[in-house]
Amino acid sequence: MLKLYFLLFWEFAKIGAFAIGGGYAAIPFLFYLQGQYNWYSLDELTNMIAVANITPGPVGINMATYTGYKTAGITGAVISTISIVLIPFILTIIITKLFTKFQHNENVNNAFIGLRSAACALLAYIAVKLLIQTASIQSFSQYDKSALILFIILMIPFSFIKKNPVLTILAGAIGGIIIHI
Repeated sequence: MLKLYFLLFWEFAKIGAFAIGGGYAAIPFLFYLQGQYNWYSLDELTNMIAVANITPGPVGINMATYTGYKTAGITGAVISTISIVLIPFILTIIITKLFTKFQHNENVNNAFIGLRSAACALLAYIAVKLLIQTASIQSFSQYDKSALILFIILMIPFSFIKKNPVLTILAGAIGGIIIHI
């Protein structure tokens, strides 16, 4: 069990160190963990992402806590949660002190542009992967059309009218129930 605790700490410390862009940037790493260790299924991962989005707190931390709990109980949840925030906490303190000195440095600003681009690319990849998983696409000729229709219906107001995300989540839950009755 000690080996599992260390593995949870190590994997979530790496996620915390490299998930630049916030909790959503941790999602590609969670897909990697699913394939590497099979701690949860793809369906569980998509459910975990949905639950992490509607529960209070940062998404990445919620997902780390869930994974740790599912894998190794309460101790695993505590280890995963602490390890995902430890390195970012230390880096935030260091970067805050350094950034005030170098915030006008062109190389520093260019590095941040690159970091934002990398985070955006990872999020776009995961968004497509989640859409495919949500629609349960086995092949392009066999998929849940209602899930795709609901996705499009929910994207329109959120993308153009800037509706409250809570309303979008509630509408998605209600729409999912209605469509599949």
